[in-house]
Amino acid sequence: MLKSILVVTLLVSSVPEAEQAYERELGYRTVDEGRIAPELAGHWQAPATEGRAFVLMQPDSGESVYLRFVESDAPGNYAPMKTQGWNAVELQATDPDTLVTELDANRFELIGPPKFLTEQENIRAAQVLGPHRELLYFTHVLDPALSRFRIGTARTRVDRVFIMVLGTTDLGATTTFYQDLLGMPVSGPWPYEVRVLSRAWDLPAETLHELSIVQLEAEFLIEIDAYPVEAPRRSAPEGGLPYGPSVVGFRVAALDAAERQSGRQARALAQAPYDGRRVLFLTGPSGEGVELVAD
Repeated sequence: MLKSILVVTLLVSSVPEAEQAYERELGYRTVDEGRIAPELAGHWQAPATEGRAFVLMQPDSGESVYLRFVESDAPGNYAPMKTQGWNAVELQATDPDTLVTELDANRFELIGPPKFLTEQENIRAAQVLGPHRELLYFTHVLDPALSRFRIGTARTRVDRVFIMVLGTTDLGATTTFYQDLLGMPVSGPWPYEVRVLSRAWDLPAETLHELSIVQLEAEFLIEIDAYPVEAPRRSAPEGGLPYGPSVVGFRVAALDAAERQSGRQARALAQAPYDGRRVLFLTGPSGEGVELVAD
């Protein structure tokens, strides 16, 4: 059912600061800005977000895959890789080694130096904390044909989101949600070294974590990481959304099956990037916001 990622919504404490950092450092450009409309806040079931400042940003490549930053004054218990839900935004990049040396260290903190993620040395990535402690992966796929998954490669210095990383303490329930409710193939789980996750939990670097993959129809993935059982769900202010990476919007061919199985109704949203299309909002097993946007 899920075709591609359309938009990733992140809650931050300063929208102007996020906009400036992503524009100057990563080459993103603002394509819409303003205040969250009542219709969108209602769609999210988060009335406290109404009237909050936001910007919608697009990569320099022009790909229609967006980052939306929404103002929030309540980080709650947010900590990268320490709470359940959406935890990392993985962006394609042509040269992560050079990129991390060019970033302003006052805005982007390198926590995982560039290294190859596969034995074939085909995928090289660095992990960085952004200006609001959002976890970013900058990843270069040397040859997409050598990957077991469809993921593509960057066309510009920093390109689009192509993987969203989800943390959960219940891999079974999460697999059921994406496989049965959303009709997606889920591969794994496999044991894998996720060093930034081990570091966050003060575990040995070689600790193996269970990891599953959801392959979208286009060149996008969801990575599902099994977190320690003590990882809490991310808190949210009354009537608001969780801080950090909060909601991911996916393009889908149709909404009938999801509406029927979830018992919820989609609504048409005029705002970009929905542009009048019908959108259904769901909450996943780990508190992650999921938008299904009908083509």
